[in-house]
Amino acid sequence: MMKIVLAATVIIALWSITPLASSNPYLVVDTYTNVYVKSGDTVWNIAAKHVQTGNDIRDLTQAIQQLNGLNNNTQIFPGQILKIPTKVNEGRL
Repeated sequence: MMKIVLAATVIIALWSITPLASSNPYLVVDTYTNVYVKSGDTVWNIAAKHVQTGNDIRDLTQAIQQLNGLNNNTQIFPGQILKIPTKVNEGRL
Protein backbone atom coordinates (compact mmCIF):
# COMPACT_ATOMS: atom_id res chain seq x y z
CA MET A 1 0.00 0.00 0.00
CA MET A 2 2.81 2.39 0.87
CA LYS A 3 4.44 1.81 -2.56
CA ILE A 4 1.21 2.75 -4.32
CA VAL A 5 0.91 5.99 -2.35
CA LEU A 6 4.56 6.83 -3.04
CA ALA A 7 4.19 6.09 -6.76
CA ALA A 8 1.03 8.20 -6.98
CA THR A 9 2.78 11.08 -5.19
CA VAL A 10 5.72 10.97 -7.59
CA ILE A 11 3.43 10.88 -10.63
CA ILE A 12 1.39 13.83 -9.37
CA ALA A 13 4.54 15.81 -8.55
CA LEU A 14 6.00 15.23 -12.01
CA TRP A 15 2.72 16.05 -13.72
CA SER A 16 2.35 19.32 -11.80
CA ILE A 17 5.75 20.64 -12.84
CA THR A 18 5.35 19.82 -16.55
CA PRO A 19 5.23 23.11 -18.49
CA LEU A 20 2.04 22.55 -20.49
CA ALA A 21 1.50 26.09 -21.72
CA SER A 22 5.09 26.76 -22.66
CA SER A 23 5.14 23.72 -24.93
CA ASN A 24 2.67 25.54 -27.19
CA PRO A 25 4.61 28.35 -28.89
CA TYR A 26 1.42 30.28 -29.63
CA LEU A 27 0.51 30.63 -25.95
CA VAL A 28 3.64 32.57 -25.06
CA VAL A 29 3.52 35.34 -27.67
CA ASP A 30 2.54 38.95 -27.18
CA THR A 31 1.58 39.87 -30.75
CA TYR A 32 -1.84 39.20 -32.18
CA THR A 33 -3.91 39.70 -35.31
CA ASN A 34 -7.65 40.29 -35.29
CA VAL A 35 -9.57 38.19 -37.80
CA TYR A 36 -13.17 38.78 -38.80
CA VAL A 37 -15.03 35.49 -39.12
CA LYS A 38 -16.64 34.96 -42.51
CA SER A 39 -19.50 32.66 -43.45
CA GLY A 40 -18.29 29.06 -43.48
CA ASP A 41 -15.18 29.73 -41.37
CA THR A 42 -14.10 27.34 -38.66
CA VAL A 43 -11.37 27.74 -36.07
CA TRP A 44 -9.43 25.05 -37.94
CA ASN A 45 -9.49 26.78 -41.35
CA ILE A 46 -8.66 30.14 -39.80
CA ALA A 47 -5.71 28.50 -38.04
CA ALA A 48 -4.65 26.89 -41.34
CA LYS A 49 -4.32 30.36 -42.88
CA HIS A 50 -2.15 31.62 -40.02
CA VAL A 51 -0.05 28.64 -38.88
CA GLN A 52 3.65 29.16 -39.47
CA THR A 53 5.77 26.64 -41.31
CA GLY A 54 7.14 24.00 -38.98
CA ASN A 55 4.47 24.54 -36.33
CA ASP A 56 1.58 22.24 -35.47
CA ILE A 57 -1.83 23.58 -36.52
CA ARG A 58 -3.30 21.93 -33.41
CA ASP A 59 -1.21 24.26 -31.23
CA LEU A 60 -2.57 27.32 -33.01
CA THR A 61 -6.14 25.98 -32.87
CA GLN A 62 -5.80 25.40 -29.13
CA ALA A 63 -4.36 28.89 -28.61
CA ILE A 64 -7.16 30.53 -30.63
CA GLN A 65 -9.74 28.70 -28.55
CA GLN A 66 -8.07 29.61 -25.27
CA LEU A 67 -7.52 33.29 -26.14
CA ASN A 68 -11.10 33.72 -27.30
CA GLY A 69 -12.87 31.73 -24.57
CA LEU A 70 -13.96 28.99 -26.97
CA ASN A 71 -14.17 25.25 -26.44
CA ASN A 72 -14.53 22.37 -28.88
CA ASN A 73 -18.31 22.79 -28.98
CA THR A 74 -18.42 26.57 -29.40
CA GLN A 75 -19.62 27.81 -32.77
CA ILE A 76 -18.18 30.93 -34.34
CA PHE A 77 -20.31 33.30 -36.37
CA PRO A 78 -19.82 35.67 -39.32
CA GLY A 79 -18.79 39.10 -38.09
CA GLN A 80 -17.23 37.75 -34.90
CA ILE A 81 -13.70 38.97 -34.25
CA LEU A 82 -11.12 36.41 -33.15
CA LYS A 83 -7.75 37.22 -31.65
CA ILE A 84 -5.08 35.14 -33.43
CA PRO A 85 -1.60 34.80 -31.88
CA THR A 86 1.31 35.41 -34.21
CA LYS A 87 4.52 33.67 -33.25
CA VAL A 88 7.61 35.76 -33.85
CA ASN A 89 10.39 33.67 -35.36
CA GLU A 90 13.41 33.19 -33.12
CA GLY A 91 16.29 35.47 -33.92
CA ARG A 92 14.05 38.13 -35.43
CA LEU A 93 14.39 41.59 -33.94
